[in-house]
Amino acid sequence: MTAHVGQLVRSEMVSQHKQQAVASLSEARARLEGEINRTVAHGLGIRAYVAQFVDKSFDMDDYSQIAVDLIEENPSIRSVGLAPNNILRAVFPLEPNQSAIGLNYRLNTAQWPAIREAMMSRKVVIAGPLELVQGGSALLIRIPVFPSSYPGQAMGERSYWGVATLVLDQAELMAQSGIGDVVSGIRIGVVNKATVDSSKMVFGSPSLFEKDHVSLPLHLPGGLEWNLIGYPETGWSSAGNKIWITQLVGSLISLVFGSMAFLLISEVYKVRSMALHDPLTGLANRRLLEDRMHQLAAMCERTGAGFEIFYVDLDAFKPVNDNYGHAVGDQLLIEIGHRLHSQVRQTDTVARVGGDEFIVLTPGNMRRQEKDAFFNRLEERVAQVFEYSGARIDVMASIGSASYPGDAATVDDLLRVADGRMYAQKAKSKRDLRELPGKGLPQTG
Repeated sequence: MTAHVGQLVRSEMVSQHKQQAVASLSEARARLEGEINRTVAHGLGIRAYVAQFVDKSFDMDDYSQIAVDLIEENPSIRSVGLAPNNILRAVFPLEPNQSAIGLNYRLNTAQWPAIREAMMSRKVVIAGPLELVQGGSALLIRIPVFPSSYPGQAMGERSYWGVATLVLDQAELMAQSGIGDVVSGIRIGVVNKATVDSSKMVFGSPSLFEKDHVSLPLHLPGGLEWNLIGYPETGWSSAGNKIWITQLVGSLISLVFGSMAFLLISEVYKVRSMALHDPLTGLANRRLLEDRMHQLAAMCERTGAGFEIFYVDLDAFKPVNDNYGHAVGDQLLIEIGHRLHSQVRQTDTVARVGGDEFIVLTPGNMRRQEKDAFFNRLEERVAQVFEYSGARIDVMASIGSASYPGDAATVDDLLRVADGRMYAQKAKSKRDLRELPGKGLPQTG
């Protein structure tokens, strides 16, 4: 939470800086939009001027004076071209553009699309920026001319005369708009929204795309879809005493609360573990075992897959405590838990459910041969001699097994069945011992 608060403070400072940058961009946008609109208005003036000469043969001299005046008044205009019937017949200034006279736009694949669009839409179309043969980059403002045959004639009824073209020098346009690479500490760029390719950037460094820049749309005539973008030379300001103080104090508070939370969670897990596990052996206790058995029983109703339990009870465990002490008896119980655990799968459960009683739970029903083999492995592993602190103890155990749902319909009944079978085996073992006195008693050392 402290880090989050610090981030909020940092974000607020960046947001304020961005608002200041947007204000600077807004001023630059207004100047650039005004300069382009002013130039387009000059072009529309040429279109109106053409109307007075429409009834006579085309003569370059008829337009020379207004073209010269227009170029002198607007330094951004590099040249003016007139193309009646889409054939370039006049260029001002004539030098160094004289070689372009006679160009048929219909045959020029590079320039014809914009001319055709202006003819069909009867609106101003701006193309570019384009790299010029004479050097530099320029916008081409295409102004279709539709002179009226009589006053008030609708635009849709007028005949097409040709097109007037203003070549607008891009560098001069930006200079006249007061836009440079950096404005008020903000690096400026102009990009065409119609493309995401940074190499098509109209103005500025392509590296601005890689920054967290702010952006403003430009409202321009002629179908231009440009954005004005900006990013501070030194990056967004997010440093300050408020942030460092917030983070320092907050970090200390977070450390205290984090430590308290860690200790609390650790204690909760310890208590939970103690409630579900045997404190001596670390095995599952009866509560956890029965919970898992109930889960498997519920799953059996859906899938039909049951489970097996093996009830293990040590024979004559009390003499071990009496002869060797409870410390040795505890170590024996821990060892039996390890031995049982070594014979099961990761999905099986070994639980201590009484003083010297253990239950092994195995999900899934076993075939008779598998069950007998597993039973024998448990019996052999448990019956291995236990040696501890100089004592050598022969271990014996009685095991009873039961299958769910084959032997019982409930968990409690299943436990009673396994317990009964375990005691039946224990009784049989006692009879065998009485019949074979020479073998001695189990757990002697």
